[in-house]
Amino acid sequence: MASAAVLRPAVHDDVEGLLAFDITVVVRTRDDWAAAIDKAARGERLLLVAEVEGVIAAFAQAHRLEQHPDDAAPAGWYLTGVTVLPLYRRAGLARRLTTARLAWIFARADESWYFANAQNTASIDLHTQLGFTEVARAAAIHGVRFDGGEGILFRRGATDPSTFG
Repeated sequence: MASAAVLRPAVHDDVEGLLAFDITVVVRTRDDWAAAIDKAARGERLLLVAEVEGVIAAFAQAHRLEQHPDDAAPAGWYLTGVTVLPLYRRAGLARRLTTARLAWIFARADESWYFANAQNTASIDLHTQLGFTEVARAAAIHGVRFDGGEGILFRRGATDPSTFG
């Protein structure tokens, strides 16, 4: 199924498909999605979708975050979420979206950052396979507080060894 997916930048025609994620994972309005697509069009962020047979099966983002005033998370280019609808999970979409985002970031910088809830083992395993290493643990990273009380900040350099590609 993942091999049949088309990865591409999100466009305004995708907003209705992206709203399907409201029910399952994230809460966003039409205006929120439109604003994210506009920022991506200006090169301020990356918003990719994975389309399978006309359905937006997954999306993923990356953008630059400045150092957060309330925690020690550094400024840099961050992978800021990959979300796959339940029907399309475990088919390689998250990995494909993540490697595409890494390529985009490494065209702009020599390192990439990512953070996750310490309980999110699927995400941590994926990113570890792609060469991310743990930097720190905290109750909040870039202002995000974590269920269970602990998040993990990870870093990957552009030349770090991994299964990237």
